[in-house]
Amino acid sequence: MSRYYCPFCSSRYQFHKTRSDGVLICGQCGDPLLKKPLLNSRRIIGLVAASAFLAPLLVMIIFVLNDFTKESLPKNSESLVLLTMDK
Repeated sequence: MSRYYCPFCSSRYQFHKTRSDGVLICGQCGDPLLKKPLLNSRRIIGLVAASAFLAPLLVMIIFVLNDFTKESLPKNSESLVLLTMDK
């Protein structure tokens, strides 16, 4: 029932009733309730703004995890010889 609202009454004090013909009405003023859209422009803009701030953080975390999982061998030959002699 939260998908319906009365545009004239405060959202704090709204309660819904059903008329005999099945139409939802406001319990305070008696006007028919309006259906809220699932996605409105305010939510879409908020999702775009949140993803703009969170995307670099997620990319950074992915690259850090890839660096931890990747083992890098030393590139100079002296340290490579020392590694093979220790074994």
